[in-house]
Amino acid sequence: MRRIHHCLKPAVALSCMLSVLLLSACTPAGVLAFLGGCKDSDSGSSSSVSATGPASAASGEWTGLIGQNMSQISAKWPQYTSYCSTYSAGFQCTWWACMRQKSMGHEITQYMGNGNMWGASAQALGWQQGAAVGGIISFAAGAVFNGAIADPTYGHVAVIEQIDGDTLHLTEGGTNFGKVHTTTLSVSHPPAGVSYWHPGAGGSTPPAPGSDGGVQPAMWECAVSGSTTADVSYDGDGTHASPDQAKAIAREMMKSYKEWNDGDYDDLIWIWNHESGWRWNAENPSSGAYGIPQSLPGSKMASAGPDWHENAGTQIKWGLNYIQSRYGSPSKAKAFWLSHNWY
Repeated sequence: MRRIHHCLKPAVALSCMLSVLLLSACTPAGVLAFLGGCKDSDSGSSSSVSATGPASAASGEWTGLIGQNMSQISAKWPQYTSYCSTYSAGFQCTWWACMRQKSMGHEITQYMGNGNMWGASAQALGWQQGAAVGGIISFAAGAVFNGAIADPTYGHVAVIEQIDGDTLHLTEGGTNFGKVHTTTLSVSHPPAGVSYWHPGAGGSTPPAPGSDGGVQPAMWECAVSGSTTADVSYDGDGTHASPDQAKAIAREMMKSYKEWNDGDYDDLIWIWNHESGWRWNAENPSSGAYGIPQSLPGSKMASAGPDWHENAGTQIKWGLNYIQSRYGSPSKAKAFWLSHNWY
């Protein structure tokens, strides 16, 4: 697996009645993603899925940047080379992101940090979370994508150049590339540890002609050749929910946390897989921690509902509020867990 080297720091409801057409190549995790995009849950209407073809082709003026080295980029935008010099020598991913963002007229600082820090730095500048042409992609340390892995210490950062439906085209630097590189990601289902940010109306320039500059909503898309019908309905109230049902409930509840994204959902899955296996009756015999979020003591979850002892939905409601109030997001909670083996 190829590593993207050296991005250095410079000096809702509990239920959603569904009967869907499950496409044959879609995974159980994908079904949960669909549950998370369920609409009109209050009215009980059903949703359907659609198949899409291959990812779109790269097109537009930005494709002329692909393959250009550091000298060529510096010659193209000499007015930004001094400003971006804080991002170290060599074709760093941070150097490329700085040069490209400045060429677009976007506000960034000379000290956005390592690649994995650019999301937080963009947020501090007032950028909004989501995918839009001209935005950035911040990769957590060690994030895996398209057969590559972001630097295990510094992460990675890239620039969003084109969006067609669910296909996002990006440009990126990296000392192992030595030139502008491009690849694609999913808009609605980015890899774990990946977040999208854009400057919004206040700090953006018009997108390139022919590009789709709008922020893309989440969608259910799965390119396959055949299909079968499957029922993935869940109309319970959360009592004694299975682990998969609990994950679907969490996906629905997370829609009310507007600042969280698909990466946060992946991180929540990871945390509670390690804590309880998403079992409503999981109990630590040593500490007495109980339930899906492993509340200690379990009775704390009574603040979310009197049925906390048996209802996965009530436990998840409490757990999400706990994560938001203590850490801000599941991604930050996971980072703490990795350092302390608890959260």
